[in-house]
Amino acid sequence: MSKVDSVIETFKSGFNCCQSIISVYGPDLGLDKDLALLISSGFGGGLGRSGEVCGAVTGAIMVLGLKSGYTTFSDEAKEEIYGIVRDFIARYKRKNNSILCRDLLGVDMGTPEGRKLVHEKGLTATLCPKFIRDSAEILEEMLGK
Repeated sequence: MSKVDSVIETFKSGFNCCQSIISVYGPDLGLDKDLALLISSGFGGGLGRSGEVCGAVTGAIMVLGLKSGYTTFSDEAKEEIYGIVRDFIARYKRKNNSILCRDLLGVDMGTPEGRKLVHEKGLTATLCPKFIRDSAEILEEMLGK
């Protein structure tokens, strides 16, 4: 199974968008899968269901940090990873017009009414797999796979 398909299967098994990305890509970059699931558990629904940045985006940014981040500060290293992140965001926006969960779903999950609509309309089951797939496909390109 490809990593992209594995990400979708992870999401369908009940993990959030961020967990689905980081738990599949993280282990190849030195991050234990269980630790990846733990640290990303609050990022679903656009950061704790607040409708902010999509978990598929935050998970991908974590992966990019594992691949190209820094542990010793330098302005050059900081600028390099920030440039990589901006590139990812631009690619994601070209596909989806936004990185915000509330824009992508067309509903603000940050409100009780919005959460109710998301559930009633099955938006996470119908829309989120595309956003997760887009994120994983962009990662594949950027990681050179």
